Amino acid sequence: MRQLRGRILLFFLILFGAFSIIFFYISSNVFTDQGLNQQASGLEAQLRTLQSQLDGTISDSTELPELINDLKRAEAVISERITLISLTGDVIYDTHVDQSELENHLNRPEIQAVLSGEDLGTYDRISSSTDDFRYYAAVPLSNADGERIGILRLSKRVEEMVGFSDELVRYFLLFITISLLLTILFTFYWTKRIGDPIEEIKHVAKKLSHRKYDARYQSTSYREIDSLGGTINNLAGNLQGQMQEIAQNDKRMRELINHLVIGVLLLDENRQITMVNPVMNEILGENLYGKIGHSYLEVFKSYGLNQLIEAAYEGNELQNREVSLLLQDEKIVDANIVPIPGRLQNTTNYIVLLYDITEIRRLEKVRTDFVANASHELRTPITALKGFSETLLDGALEDREVLIEFLEIMLKESSRLDLMVQDILQLSKLEQKQIRLNVESIKAGAVAREVFQILQQKAELKKIDLMLIDEEDVSLEVDHDQLKQIVLNLVGNAVSYTPEKGTVRVEISYQEQEAVIKVIDNGIGIPPEEQSRVFERFYRVDKARSRNAGGTGLGLSIVKYLVDNLNGYIELNSQVGKGTTFEVHLPLEFKNKFMPPN
Repeated sequence: MRQLRGRILLFFLILFGAFSIIFFYISSNVFTDQGLNQQASGLEAQLRTLQSQLDGTISDSTELPELINDLKRAEAVISERITLISLTGDVIYDTHVDQSELENHLNRPEIQAVLSGEDLGTYDRISSSTDDFRYYAAVPLSNADGERIGILRLSKRVEEMVGFSDELVRYFLLFITISLLLTILFTFYWTKRIGDPIEEIKHVAKKLSHRKYDARYQSTSYREIDSLGGTINNLAGNLQGQMQEIAQNDKRMRELINHLVIGVLLLDENRQITMVNPVMNEILGENLYGKIGHSYLEVFKSYGLNQLIEAAYEGNELQNREVSLLLQDEKIVDANIVPIPGRLQNTTNYIVLLYDITEIRRLEKVRTDFVANASHELRTPITALKGFSETLLDGALEDREVLIEFLEIMLKESSRLDLMVQDILQLSKLEQKQIRLNVESIKAGAVAREVFQILQQKAELKKIDLMLIDEEDVSLEVDHDQLKQIVLNLVGNAVSYTPEKGTVRVEISYQEQEAVIKVIDNGIGIPPEEQSRVFERFYRVDKARSRNAGGTGLGLSIVKYLVDNLNGYIELNSQVGKGTTFEVHLPLEFKNKFMPPN
């Protein structure tokens, strides 16, 4: 801005100087012309007066020297140079220069004008005798008869005539100096009043370019500049609002991405990781935040996934495929590689979306196994019922002992079939959250004693001791029927899989804010490789023994759903040949009071 001020000041100085020179030139010419005209008129008047005094005093040109005395007397009155010249151009007398030193004046313009018949001849030139610039005026001298006998000339220095004195020049220079100082001061003030606000606007714009959107224009100047400053302030306010909105949207987007159930990873055009969400870390089992800025090849060890990403980069097209990740545990993911425009022009970023479908595929397999197992389990009693019915219809009705035996078998199989259907229906309701909860405060020990009464006869047949340990008299908020079914299934399984003269023990206690119900037996136990599948539908560790015990293979699946429904969880600890412990953890206060309708 200082350079701009200097240029503006220099421009005004040059402009002022040019106008001053022009003004001085025009003024000097005007003064010169006016002074010359005025002095010329006075000089001519003096010349006419002197002419009138000398005309008729002599008769011819030979008597011209007689006029010298008269001219000398006139010299005392007239300060101008007086020259008497003959008609032939010879100087007879000159008041300022010795006439003998003067050359012939016949060729002088003013003399030629008189000789040509004019009454007055004038001319201005540098005098060859005095070397100064003079104004000359010449008139003819006549005798009494009116004949021209000589020429009288007056001359005066032009500087004296124009009146353009040194004092006037000093005044003019003083005026020019004062005007120049005022011009400099005004220009400096004007450029400062304009330049400082413009400099501030420039400073504000520079801050805005560096994303400092709180910068504002504060100065006051001319209305147009203040209007520009106001526009800059409006721009800054709009940018600040937009950046706040962008930051808020970015924060929302990041929060959304961080809470997605899909793993998200962003790659730039150089195949480097620029963003990752927690689910991606969970899927890959690795903290990828430290890998930001690195190539994705350092993260993904799956050939199929890397091939999919490269195909997206090469074709710049959406890629989708189901990929298996061979990590500690095999995971199946639905991988999508989506190209999106980058921040820079003509650049493309890529979003890697991984949706963990391992559980979905597992559930699909469980569902397929369920259909196969359900078909198999249902086929057994149905086949038995059909076979015994056909046998009876073929003539076994006549044999009473065979009839009774077959009817007992058919009753047993139909009861087993009915129990299986009821368990399937109940399991279906549990999955769909269609079981109404009737939450109330109950004693867990009382529920266990009810279960012991139901299973007492079955336990006595195998001489199994049923024991209850509830020293703290545990109380909790829970649905009575669902808790009873949980304990009944667990204790029933324990009785079924415990050899004769065994022991089944139920221990109830408090653990922090939970009620813990342990069902412990010293039965056959469950192999470690089978423990992760015992809660699957129709899964049996010992299928033959389970059928003989009348089980449907759905009991533990129902237990797990019931425990989940009550906001609890169940743990299993078992050793083959030593026994099994099921440990149910339930909250003392049931938080979710929602009770879905039947």
